[in-house]
Amino acid sequence: MVIKTDKDMTNSTQRSIKRLSIAILIIGGITLAYLIWEMIAQLWVSSYIHPLTWNPEMKGWQIFILAARFIGITSLFILCCVFLHRTNKGLKDGDIFPKSNITLIRWAALVAGLLAFVHSNYEAVVKGESELMLESNTILIPLIVLLFAGLYKMAYLAEQDSKLAI
Repeated sequence: MVIKTDKDMTNSTQRSIKRLSIAILIIGGITLAYLIWEMIAQLWVSSYIHPLTWNPEMKGWQIFILAARFIGITSLFILCCVFLHRTNKGLKDGDIFPKSNITLIRWAALVAGLLAFVHSNYEAVVKGESELMLESNTILIPLIVLLFAGLYKMAYLAEQDSKLAI
């Protein structure tokens, strides 16, 4: 019978989180590449399933939505990479909840709100329709992410409190 020590369980948890982080980065990278390829195809491949239809009356709006989608999905992926790097580095150093991740999650809430707004309007922009949509997800998604930022902050403070108690 093998008895696992706290150190063995910690190493096992760190390896599990590292593997999960790698899987998230691979799936996120594939998704990012697909979305960027889709945008490029819509812009420059006329035989694409849903090619972009330019509307001269709202070309600025179309460019804004397209740019916001590109910048938003790229920024969210980068924020995710930084979050996972800091988390894995923190686990290695014995810091379960790095404080710097709190601000990162708040920025992710802002980017998620922008992406929800862009997603609401993207289909109309691709079709060249002059339509502005505002869905409940535009507000709900950032609020949920901010809730997680608050929970993360509470976990960070609890970890600091337990360190002081020892």
